[in-house]
Parts: sequence; C-alpha cells; structure tokens
Amino acid sequence: MIARLRRALRDERGMSMSELIVVMMVTAVVLAAVGTFFVNIAIVTTNANASTSRTNVAANIMNEMSKVIRTSSNNAIAGDDDPDPAIVSATASALTVYSYVDTSPTAPAPTKVTFRVDANGIVFEDRIKGTLSGSYYVFTSATTSRNLGGPIIPKSLFTYIDTANKPVTIGATGLTLVQRNTIASIQVVVTIANTSTTGGTAPDAAQGNSPIILTNTIGMPNLLLTGTDN
Repeated sequence: MIARLRRALRDERGMSMSELIVVMMVTAVVLAAVGTFFVNIAIVTTNANASTSRTNVAANIMNEMSKVIRTSSNNAIAGDDDPDPAIVSATASALTVYSYVDTSPTAPAPTKVTFRVDANGIVFEDRIKGTLSGSYYVFTSATTSRNLGGPIIPKSLFTYIDTANKPVTIGATGLTLVQRNTIASIQVVVTIANTSTTGGTAPDAAQGNSPIILTNTIGMPNLLLTGTDN
C-alpha cells in the first residue's frame, strides 16, 4: 500500500492535450455567453436612457406650446371694430400667435410668440413683448429667442381645427385671414426621431427607431371669433 502511494505521488503526467482542449473550449463558450449578456445589458441601458432623454425634450416642447396656445387671444387694432385674430400666421411647421403667456396679473399685456423649426429640426420660440401705442398694443420691441429642443420631424407639427371641430386645409402659404378667424383649437404632434438607438426595428424610415410621439389638442378659450357672425 505504501509503495502504491509513493508511485501516485511521483506521477507527474497531469492533464492530457485532449482534456486541455476541452477545458479551453468550455471556457471560451462561457466567456462568450457572459460577454453577450453584458453587451445586451449595455444596449438596453443605452436605449432606455436615450428614450428618457427624448421624452423629456418632447414634453418640454409640448408644455411650452400648450401654455402659449391656451393663453392666446385676439389683438385689438386702431381703426377697426374687429381685432386681429389670435393666429398671426400658421403653417404645418410654424405658428405665430398673440398670447398673454407669462404676463402680469395686475397689468396684463400680450406677447407675439412664434414657434419655428430650423434646418436641423430644432424647435425655437421667438417672443416680442407688446408695448402700448395709444390704447393699442404694437410689437416693435426686440425679439428674444429660446431653444426648446429637438430634433423633431416637423412635417405635421400643427393641425388647425375650426369651430365645427374639423381640420382646416393649409394652403401653400399657410392659413388665410378668413381661415385664421375660424380656428378654435390646434392639434400639436411632437415627433422626435431616434437617430442614435442601437438595434430595434424602425417602424418608419423617416422617423428612425422607436420615435417619441406626443399629441395634444389645445383649446383657445380666450378667442373672439371674428368674421363668423351671420
């Protein structure tokens, strides 16, 4: 028995080449599986963070537009019984209104607000504060601009709805004066494409992978609808 133990202790043959190859293959498979797991986790985390960021941008744009549009109002002008419509100009991707947004409750004054989209899809807000000229407000002061975020897909940012709750067809140069006098609400659709997400399936090539889309129909309760009397 002692002799056998001595022989076993002197046996230094170790693992065979075939056994070593098998161990290496099993280790490679395990490492590949673990690596794939961590790569997938990284992709999911990146996509989730990007989606949250884009949602916040879309919400910021929508909140600002809602606030301005909801407080829009007609603007009285000298020499005319009918005031100017609240909507100064309107296309599918740009809008200018008279609004009492962020005004003083004790001395309310209108502001001329424009929403526009630049060539890169970034939404900007331009404001001109109204100043009294006699008994009427004019808008000749300096313009202040603010970047609201993006990039968005501006093709159908604004849809204009009349008093009959029907969408109004937008002409090549925007809404006419007659049309602007009949608008009672505005539907806003903020679509932010995902141009940086890894993986995913693009539902629309123009919108990228899993775009963020916010939709809101905003009433204009302060309007005096002119040109609609029978």
